[in-house]
Order: sequence, then structure tokens, then C-alpha cells
Amino acid sequence: MAAANLAAQCRFGPFDQGRVVKVSASELPMAVDKPLSSLSLMRVEQGRFVPLAFQFDELDSHGMVWFEDSGFSLDGTPGRFDAQDQLLAMLTDAGPAAPDSLEPSSGRVLADIVVADDCHLYLVEGNDERSDNYFVAHDIETGSTRTALYELDVDPDNELNWRYLGYRGYQGQGSIIDTLKMRMSAGVLSRFTRMTLDNHNLRPRQVGHTVGPIRSVMHLRTKVVLAGIPVMTIQVQAMRYAAHYEAHTYARIPDLYRATLKEPEVSVTIDGNNQMGAQIYTDAFSDRPVTVDGQPDDEEFARQPLSMDANWILFDSGKQFSLLTALTVPDELQSTPLALIYQDDATLNVEPEQFSGQLPNLGYSLKGWPRPEELRFTVSLYFDDGLHDVDAGEFARQRSAPVEVHVE
Repeated sequence: MAAANLAAQCRFGPFDQGRVVKVSASELPMAVDKPLSSLSLMRVEQGRFVPLAFQFDELDSHGMVWFEDSGFSLDGTPGRFDAQDQLLAMLTDAGPAAPDSLEPSSGRVLADIVVADDCHLYLVEGNDERSDNYFVAHDIETGSTRTALYELDVDPDNELNWRYLGYRGYQGQGSIIDTLKMRMSAGVLSRFTRMTLDNHNLRPRQVGHTVGPIRSVMHLRTKVVLAGIPVMTIQVQAMRYAAHYEAHTYARIPDLYRATLKEPEVSVTIDGNNQMGAQIYTDAFSDRPVTVDGQPDDEEFARQPLSMDANWILFDSGKQFSLLTALTVPDELQSTPLALIYQDDATLNVEPEQFSGQLPNLGYSLKGWPRPEELRFTVSLYFDDGLHDVDAGEFARQRSAPVEVHVE
């Protein structure tokens, strides 16, 4: 009876579906320097410890997942849990607290990781049991991703070119989106001699990848050349999770090119596929969304200012699919000028295109060089089936909030 009561206390809400627990080595000092192969994750189920899906990712000196061919140095020792290495697991895999007398069949418990008020994941050393569960199935060769919630197909030769996005229960026709769009433009020597690169020119080359049970990570590199001038090398890590997608971008900008290139701009957008009737919210328009109608008449919405601390954009199709976007940058880049990109125009073509029109095209534009030599930002795309009967602001807060973790 006691075990049943404990299990009943561990409950999850609609916002917990697909959420990922991330714990760094610095939060687990009892496991630091231990071989990764000796560590695993378990929970209590029916009175015993059972293995869970988990993943260790070793991080590099820039806080990205480390790959030998990336050119970045590993922050720590290969094969050991140290520095800012991460342990990842699914929130909804957590279970009840273990009775004091309960032990794993082999090995020992190093840490009790408490999430969602009173749900527990146990870090174990010396146990060979492993779960066969995978929450992300990503075929690097074909560009196909399948999870329990969504399907994503991209051009395997160019990660930027999304071909199809579907979501479980979506009531619309065909792909939800047209494609992902990344653009970089700048004036060469003068703001009047402007050049623009898009998906066709910014062809990222894969230099490393890993497909784990919690997320897949691809490290991509693209060299930016404007008017024959090699401006920078952009490093992007594309991460697929059970219910969302992240793109982490890093670039170092030499002082020479700051003087050569005028008014630079980097933009990342998602182009919807015929999402007529969908509603779009932002922090400033959380209670008065605009409706996609194919007419470019929402100038007040399109010209609204964005700030780094309130930049979310929420798209609700009204057909059992919603998309929340959020942009994050490190503290030293908080002052980088940011603008909203919002285009609702059935006649406008913005290459690359699979389908005519911007219905809608929405995302972000970073303007100007940041003061530090490094440009770093992350665009996160959270997929869901609706707003769960809360207002847009509360949805954005809960859907993007990191899982709170307490280690005992």
C-alpha cells in the first residue's frame, strides 16, 4: 500500500510531455571523474530498481557537444564525467522515492535526482542493466526523424532545407511548414553594396554526429564568404528531441571583418505551409493575436520591438498543432539588437520555397556585430497540440521552462 501511495504522488501534466531533464557534472560532485561507462540511470518500479533511457554528452570549451573533428577542445577528460558534461533523461521516466532498504540488484546508488516535486531518478554506479527505449529515431543518411509526437524530413545534404513536418493528431493537410530559412546579409565596404546568402549558399557540412536515446546532435560547419571575402566560419549544432528542435550557433568574428562589412544581419525563420486562420502571439500581443489571412496588413504586429528577455513567438494552427519559438543568447550578448520577422503574404516568394507564399514566415533577425568577438545564439522550436486551455503568455512560460532539479 505504501508503494502504491508513493507511485500515485508522481504525476505529470500536459506540459511535461517530452520535457528533458539535464544535469551537469557540477551538480553531481559524487560522480565527477568516474568513467561514463560505469554510470547509468534507474527508477523504482514495482518495488525494484529498473533501468531508464539516459544519455551522457561531453561538452567542449564553447559549451557545445564535443566532436573530435569540430576543431574545438574538449572541456575535461574523454570518457569521464567531468567539467560541464551533461546527463540527460526524460522527465516522465521519473518514479517514486525508493524505500531506505531498497538497493539495485548490482552496483550502488550515487545520487537521488528529484524532479517534478516528488519524482525521482537514481544515478547508479556499477550496474550493467540498460533500457532499450529510444525517444528519438534519427536517420542521418536520409534526413528522416521520427518520435512519438512528430515527423521531420530534411535534405540530408543540407540541414537547413526542411521538406516535411508532421505532428500526431494534426488536422491539416500536408506538411505543416514549407521550410526553415537562414539568411545572412551585409554591405561590403559600404551599406549600399549589399550581399545576401541564404540556404543555397550557406550549405553546412557535417563534421560530427551522435544519435542517443534522448537527443540526436549534428555538428555542422559552414564558411561564410561575401564578395570573395571569407568572413567567418559558422558552427551549428542541430539537436532533435522527443518534442522539440534546437539549433545552437557559434561564430568568431575577427576585427578586420567588422570594419569591412557594414550593417550585418543574421536571420532565422520558419515558413508555414498554407496556415490560413492560424493565430500568432508574442509577449506584446499575448492577448490580441494576429490571424494569418495571406494579406500583408499587420504592420503594427510586424514592426513591434523585441527584447532578448521577451522574444517568444507562438503559432497556433487551430488544427491541433502549435509551435513556440524562443531565442536565447549568453549574458554578454543581451544588448544585441533583435527584430521580429513576420510575413503574412500569399503572393510573396522568399527563396528557398517549396510552396508559394509566406503563410506565415516568422522568426528573428540579429542586427549588427555583437561587442564580443563571438556570436552565439540558440533558436528553440517547441511542438505541441494546442495551448492546453491557458493564455499565450503562460503557455510560453511553461512550455519553455527548464526542468528544475534537486540532487540528494
